[in-house]
Amino acid sequence: DAIMYNIQLSNSSSFSNNLLDINKPGLIYIYKGDINWSDTYYWRVRPLYSGDNEDYIYGDWIDSNTFSITNRITGASGTSVDIINDDLYNEGLTIMGDLSEDNRSFVFDKNGKEIWNDRYLNLITNHVNKYGQIFGCSFSNFPDNTGSLINYNNQYLWQGPSDIYVDVHEVKSIPTGNYMGFTWEFEEGPIPEGDWTGLFRALGYEADGETIEFPWFGQAIVEWDENRNEIWRWSPFDHFSMDDYDVYGGTWWNAYFDGQYDWMHSNAFHFDAEESVIYVSHRHLSRVSKIAYPSGEVLWNIGLPSEYNTGSNNICTDLRFTWQHNAQLLDNGNILLFDNGNLSGLFGNSETTRVLEFEVIDNSYCEMVWEYALPNYLHGPWMGSAQLLQNGNYLINTVGSGGHAIEVTPDQQIIWDADYNITAFNDPAGNYRSYRIPSI
Repeated sequence: DAIMYNIQLSNSSSFSNNLLDINKPGLIYIYKGDINWSDTYYWRVRPLYSGDNEDYIYGDWIDSNTFSITNRITGASGTSVDIINDDLYNEGLTIMGDLSEDNRSFVFDKNGKEIWNDRYLNLITNHVNKYGQIFGCSFSNFPDNTGSLINYNNQYLWQGPSDIYVDVHEVKSIPTGNYMGFTWEFEEGPIPEGDWTGLFRALGYEADGETIEFPWFGQAIVEWDENRNEIWRWSPFDHFSMDDYDVYGGTWWNAYFDGQYDWMHSNAFHFDAEESVIYVSHRHLSRVSKIAYPSGEVLWNIGLPSEYNTGSNNICTDLRFTWQHNAQLLDNGNILLFDNGNLSGLFGNSETTRVLEFEVIDNSYCEMVWEYALPNYLHGPWMGSAQLLQNGNYLINTVGSGGHAIEVTPDQQIIWDADYNITAFNDPAGNYRSYRIPSI
């Protein structure tokens, strides 16, 4: 018989200092006042009944409840935001997955206020789909949590096989209801001749470009069902030639110290159910491939001209992106990617990081739709992401200058700049990907 309810919220168990004391009809009330990190709060509710002379009669308190807020994850410096043009901002929140601070993910509003974090799951968000589901990788209890889906209650909803490392770069659900990600595969191969040859020969290798003697690894694309059973696999060793490899980016120098060659460094894929194909990005080959599913046939490779040794039949060689990240197919059929530009100096340019949106026409050539060169101070030699927003702007995540996420208009105006203030790596930072989401 209650006609409304009295709700109280306090940071004192005695309710001597109330943040809220309000009468409301109905059974739901959402408090949007200040709730602080690292604090404990108390709340209680009691019914109000109709009394004489339009007065209310207060009933008994219906118990007393408490909740606490964990620690803020971004530390004292937090995220500093510069709003250049509030009218052009694409409303919503931003979630960032970070490798530089013990691995973490957090959500903040347009003013930089942190409102959610992964609460010590140490999860690096690497994908957020259109339903707001969070996919990522955690190295805690390795490799159990390396390919995971979580919710905003920090609960695991799906995980890859417990005995397999699911590569940190990307894992996601696909329209069939299954899940897809990268795993590592190894195969013996030659050590090509180059400036590094003497180092390998000093270790006892032939290093003649022919002798099969050194472990190469690449990322396979693997599909799992809800129960973690593998149901499909695509291996680069079955479809690519070891004649194509990085010459200019230092990967063979790294192989000398690592004892294995990071051939592909695949870092992004997009499953297109409409055409039944997969688009996949191979960073160390500066290559984006279109693969038929389920046959695995390579339909085309976009990459550098043949003189750079990463493929003789590449299409769209005029794009000249190098060591890219976050390649994806947009709803309009265009491809969007973050061009790190590590090897842009090969073309007579200074190292430049770009975001490219382009259309592939007749599987043979490309037309640029939108190109944005980041300012020099935001140059991102590793990691990075780009997202086309609903209002036509682009959210760009780069590791330059301590890590930034910027919102850029189609006419290339920066209208919002979030400085992550990441000090562990500083420059470049470790912010892997950022996504604009409508809510949590």
